[in-house]
Amino acid sequence: MSNPLPRRRTLQLSIQQVGQETLIYDEQTHKAYCLNPVAAAIWSCCDGATTAAVIAAAASLALAMPVTEELVQYALADLMRDGLLESNAHLASVTLSRRDAMLKLGARAAMLLPVVIAITAPTAAQAYSGCANCTAPAPNRANPNTDIFSTKDGGSSSGVSQ
Repeated sequence: MSNPLPRRRTLQLSIQQVGQETLIYDEQTHKAYCLNPVAAAIWSCCDGATTAAVIAAAASLALAMPVTEELVQYALADLMRDGLLESNAHLASVTLSRRDAMLKLGARAAMLLPVVIAITAPTAAQAYSGCANCTAPAPNRANPNTDIFSTKDGGSSSGVSQ
């Protein structure tokens, strides 16, 4: 087969459905991705045996709104760029930019655009805040038992000027 169809990556990915969004954590790159419902529907149809036209029809049916083959190609390009598709898939070149899609579909149809948001997760060392005892009282730290903040001079302030 000279032109493999898109296949979603599943190895070393943690996938969680949260509301209408799909969260994916890539254990290789330590990046997290958030797919909106359109991108998630398209990604879930990428089984290596389905064409972009069939993916568009399946996503349209799943979302109860029209999804064009052009939008599928746009989403596939984003998914491939972020490493969420297997790298042997050859995608059609995408000529539709996000701006062109907005102009073509209109501002009210912006929710139709597939969105993949990537977030780099910090390593354990980067995530460590350096606070050895974060529960100890500190100047200007809120007292959890009251709404009063302690000040350096021993006074107190409720945060409301009188």
